[in-house]
Parts: sequence; C-alpha cells; structure tokens
Amino acid sequence: MITKTMTGIVMTATLIAGGFAAQSLQAQSAPVVPAVEAEKPELTYADMLAVPVTFDQVMRTALENAEGRLVEISLDDFNDLPVFVAVVASPTSISELTVSAMDGTILNTATQTAATPEMMQQLLDEEFEDALEFASLVDELDEDDCDCDDDDDEDDDHKG
Repeated sequence: MITKTMTGIVMTATLIAGGFAAQSLQAQSAPVVPAVEAEKPELTYADMLAVPVTFDQVMRTALENAEGRLVEISLDDFNDLPVFVAVVASPTSISELTVSAMDGTILNTATQTAATPEMMQQLLDEEFEDALEFASLVDELDEDDCDCDDDDDEDDDHKG
C-alpha cells in the first residue's frame, strides 16, 4: 500500500515538474493515503457520488483561494471523512488545498513558493529526488518484512 502511495507522489511530482518545464501545467495522480494501523476501505463509487460538494464547487473554491492554475483535484478521505485535495500552481508557487466534501470549507492550505520559476523547478527537482529516495527505502523495508520462501530454504539448510 505504501509503494502505491509513493508511486502516486512521485507521479504527481514528475508531472508537475514536467509541466513547469513546458509552461503547460497538467497533473494526474492517485490519492495519497496516510499510513494507518488498520487498513481502511477506500471510498466506494457510491461514497463518491454521495458527497454534497461538487467538483465544480471545489474548483471555484481553489481558484478563489490560491494563485495560479488548477492542475489537480482528487477525492480522498481523511479521518473517515471525504475531502477533496486541489493543487493550484503558478510559475513560482504550488498550493495544495484540502476542502471538505461535506460542506466545501477549506480545512488546510499548504503553499510552497520560490522567487523565480527556475528556483521553483529546482525545488521540485529536489522534492522529486527525495521522493524517489524515500520510495526506494520503503521498498527495501517492504522486502525485509516479506514472509518470502527464503525461510523455507534456511530450514532446509539446517536439516541437512
């Protein structure tokens, strides 16, 4: 599950970084799901259709509260409540807004800025490298925690 999450983060960073380089911003990603003790089911299709706030409302809210161009909106859940995550980017900033899917209020806003588009590109490149490094560490941990067939081989070595 963590690998899927990191893949989504890496994909988003790559698409945003590529968009800045081309001066055409577009991004798609899988929702980011925080690590939890017990895995909870993701939003179902029925859950997504049942939220009272529309995609259009979230789009307007994001553009009214952050400078730039809307590059991504995803529906996720946080603390068992559905939320939209909207990403708005300009050449020198990226804002991520978390909007309640129940009433449209902004729950959180995180903005990263840079003095020039070149500095923003450098920040994105560094974040991308960090995300790749983190993903490789998580993959190594997943492999270490794996109950693989290697245990059987060790038992065979001790028998003979």
